[in-house]
Parts: sequence; C-alpha cells; structure tokens
Amino acid sequence: MNRIWLFCISAGILYAMATQNLDAMNEVIHQVGKDTFDFVVPMLCVTCFWNGILNVAKDAGILKGVERLFSGVLHRLLPDVKNKQALGYIATNVVVNLFGLGSAATPAGLQAMKLLQQENPDPKHASRPMVTFLVLNTAGVTLFSTSIIAIRAAFRSQDVLSFLPFAILATVFASLIGLAVDRWWNYRG
Repeated sequence: MNRIWLFCISAGILYAMATQNLDAMNEVIHQVGKDTFDFVVPMLCVTCFWNGILNVAKDAGILKGVERLFSGVLHRLLPDVKNKQALGYIATNVVVNLFGLGSAATPAGLQAMKLLQQENPDPKHASRPMVTFLVLNTAGVTLFSTSIIAIRAAFRSQDVLSFLPFAILATVFASLIGLAVDRWWNYRG
C-alpha cells in the first residue's frame, strides 16, 4: 500500500511540474492539513461525547438491561455458543453498534471473537458462530448513525438527520439479507 501511495504522490508532483502548476500543488498541500483538522475535530468530539454516554449507560446498568433484551434473539441466532461471557460481549457489540458507535463496539467485538475462537474446533477456519457474529457486526442495524451525523454536521448540512430513516432501512435490510444468507449457508443440506 505504501508503494501505491508513493506512486500516486510522485505522479501528482511530476504532473504538476510538467504542467507548470506548482502553485496549485502548494496550495493543496497547505489546505489539506486544515481540511483534515476541520474534519477530524468534530468527529473526535462526537465520538468522545457518545463514548461518554455509553460509559454512563454502562455504569447505570442500562447496557446490561438492553443486553438481556437481546439475549433471547442471540441464543436463537448463535445456538452453538456455550460461553455466556461470549454472548455478553456479542450483545454489547450489537447494542453499541445500534447507536452507531463502531469504534466503541470494537473492543467488545474483539473479546467476543477471542472467546468464540476458544470454542472453535478448527482454529484455522472460522466457526459458524464466528461467521454469524461477523455478519451481525458488519451488517448490523444502526438506529442512530453518530459518525455520519458528525460528518454531515462538519460539512454544514442543512438537515443533518434527514438521511436517518434511509440509513435505518438500509441497515435493517442488510442485516436481514446477511442473516438469511448466513442461515442458508450454514444449514443448507
């Protein structure tokens, strides 16, 4: 990947030199730092805010209650998982992803995969529960896409939340189709 980036940057510099457009290249180099900073700071603030809300919900026991709500569904989706702690991490991951906090869901997802790997009879291949969890994690339903909201706010969108119904619909369909393909693949013949 480093070679690809080096090639792209070198080609851009050579093209700017060949077309005698070095002023535009200098302007872009100076502007990209500011644009990146202007983009990252709001995203960082939103992520910190929602991670704080998540920690408050965790300390208040709200997260555990929501996990209990999902435990029945998860037992049906992952009948092969015997480790209750793994199911707890999976539930936490799903709940946190519901609120669009993928970065906050990552530690729970990694712990869940580690515990699922301990139950895996063939460590070189992903087990059925691991694949199902990956589908849940990747195509999971998101009710409140905090990252997209932060991006739209950073670019001064007229209506920051206007996409939300479409995002919910898209993630619901992605989850349903992903789980249907997973069920078909796991239980075909």
